Amino acid sequence: MTTVLISGLGLIGSSIARIIKDGDAAVTILGSDPDDENADFLLEHQMIDSRVAFTDGAKNADVIILAGPVSVILDQIGELSQLSLKDGVLVTDVGSTKQAIMTAATRLTQKGVAFMGGHPMAGSHLTGSQNGTVNLFKNAKYFLVTGSQTERQLRDFQKLLKSANVDWITTSAQTHDKLVSELSHVPHAVAAALVNSIAEGLADDPVGLKAAAGGFKSTTRIAASDPQMWTAIMMSNSEVISSELASFQQQLSQLEQAIKSQDEAAIYATFAKAQKTRQSLDD
Repeated sequence: MTTVLISGLGLIGSSIARIIKDGDAAVTILGSDPDDENADFLLEHQMIDSRVAFTDGAKNADVIILAGPVSVILDQIGELSQLSLKDGVLVTDVGSTKQAIMTAATRLTQKGVAFMGGHPMAGSHLTGSQNGTVNLFKNAKYFLVTGSQTERQLRDFQKLLKSANVDWITTSAQTHDKLVSELSHVPHAVAAALVNSIAEGLADDPVGLKAAAGGFKSTTRIAASDPQMWTAIMMSNSEVISSELASFQQQLSQLEQAIKSQDEAAIYATFAKAQKTRQSLDD
């Protein structure tokens, strides 16, 4: 019987618990989370079998899934490197950046502990175990950064998550971090800055943000995401994100100049190019 420890029982961790139980109810899932509400909800609905302290659960697990913020994952890798773990254990994570995590994981691999980086490209602005779902990863890309895991460990992990219906993609940590910076990290930074800018601009308006309609809400939905998690992501992928933000600012400046000079052709070209690219995502 396989025993899995999931550390971090928020949206992603609780969804993984649901996925594993949906695929094989016989798997024993140990849950670790400092938030009583997250853990109690999963226990009550039998999505985890027991709540444990992180170090206790790690010693008894065949698979350890680190599902907290990147900063917590980095700390926990250090903790695991000091523990006596089961032979053949696989440690993996779901962090949104990979270079810092894979570097930290050398502390495990040097001790003969298998580590494999992971990141499901799925999520929500909602948080907590109550908002997890067995379908959260459906048809999403699930990146794997192979480390010291064996082929059997890789297959067994994918089997654990078989009901997730994901598209597995193997990549390098560097390629992963650049890609997710462009597709996820920068959009979150832009959405946060936009919300704060508009909120400040409307601070003295009696109606203000109450008048926000679909366009503003759709564009800024992700700004409602967990600030602790996104602070950790920005810190761990700062160089790449900074570079991509500079590129975005250049694009924004060009549009600003076109609007200021009433360059109709340039404005139209900007929106037409964006329309074509965005529509292609729904094909």
